[in-house]
Amino acid sequence: MGKYVAQACMSLLPALLWTSCMPKQQNRIVATVLNKSLYYEDIKHIFPENATAEDSITRAKLYIDKWIATQLLLHKAELNLSKEQLDISKEMETYRTSLLIYKYEDRMLHEKLDTAVSDREIQDYYENNSANFILDETAVRALYICLPANAPNLHNVRRWYVSDKQKDVEELSEYCALNALVFENFNDDWALWRDVAERIPQAEEATRRMQYAGRMEFQDERMVYFLHVREKKLKGEVAPLTFVREKIKYIIINKRKVEFITQLEKSIYNDALSRKQFEIY
Repeated sequence: MGKYVAQACMSLLPALLWTSCMPKQQNRIVATVLNKSLYYEDIKHIFPENATAEDSITRAKLYIDKWIATQLLLHKAELNLSKEQLDISKEMETYRTSLLIYKYEDRMLHEKLDTAVSDREIQDYYENNSANFILDETAVRALYICLPANAPNLHNVRRWYVSDKQKDVEELSEYCALNALVFENFNDDWALWRDVAERIPQAEEATRRMQYAGRMEFQDERMVYFLHVREKKLKGEVAPLTFVREKIKYIIINKRKVEFITQLEKSIYNDALSRKQFEIY
């Protein structure tokens, strides 16, 4: 089969190169299996506009080989299945029914469903279903700074990085803009602890100390690292809202979809009932 396919593809090359000026190439047979034929017209959609001849031949080989394998397998099935097994009309009708209904419902959802979810809705759902949002690992709100060990006035950094005073926060931000290699403030959001700890060479020690201390300083030959864990939620606690916001939004929209489809089916049913479009015996 591989040899046959290769020959078919090589004979297809002129059609690939000259189709634009030889329209009759569209009807050229590129492969046959038993009494079935594959035409260039059937495969021309697989070739990108700017494809090289080599790329076109490669694509053609793959497509034709797959087509031949499918036709041979289908032939075997038709020979070996019983008459009852070959009758797939019921399955086809069921599939057609399901597909058409799905397409109609999907179109109605796109046209009619309100997908805007307010912060209030998300907050309410979070509060009413908090038991469904449990952390698998520790999360923190923290401040992380990495400075050269010879950075000036480190004593000020030691005071600023644990302070909540606006003046100290501004001083720290200005200082880090000039001196810090890394300055990440997670105070306004939550991060997984492992994502924060991995920034520090002494990650295991930081994890141990995080259990009972919020302020940490580490140093090696070249760098000094400051970490202030302002708040933490341990594994098994309710996840912060920011962690599950998108999940909640998806849940709310999906719930609306279910309700919309249910109402759509009920509306169509009641309309048909009022019009006497069906009878139950």
